[in-house]
Amino acid sequence: MRFNMTIRAVALLVALRFALPVLADPELDAARARWQQAGLVSYEYGYNKYCDCHRENPPETVVTVQSGEVTGVRHRPVGTTTEVPAAEKNLGYYWTVDELFALVASALERGVQVRVAYDAELGFPRQIYIDYDAKLIGDELDLRLTGVTRL
Repeated sequence: MRFNMTIRAVALLVALRFALPVLADPELDAARARWQQAGLVSYEYGYNKYCDCHRENPPETVVTVQSGEVTGVRHRPVGTTTEVPAAEKNLGYYWTVDELFALVASALERGVQVRVAYDAELGFPRQIYIDYDAKLIGDELDLRLTGVTRL
């Protein structure tokens, strides 16, 4: 009898988990709504990615997005005006702004440490810090967007 009640309780919990939506993050939702309302589908944005190899002065990465797809990436090393293009085969490693929102939403859903600041006007994430495992060093993602330009 006790076993049947346990099975029923587990079945009910599983059913509720899939029936109920994941709790929304009001700040994320509001920022994403501002971004969608801005209607940018072709744009460039720049960011600095802080990591152990670039703690103080990371290069700026500039991502070109056309019709919602990453079509080009170039890097601007610190202290030079030279731009280094990323190989076309590597474009899949870079994000659109919509994918940055999805990255933040996924991290929030997983319950990992997330700090994010959004642009007051356009809503895009200005800063994203995600620590996927507090016990590990070097698994963090630390991006600071330098701006978005409509194309």
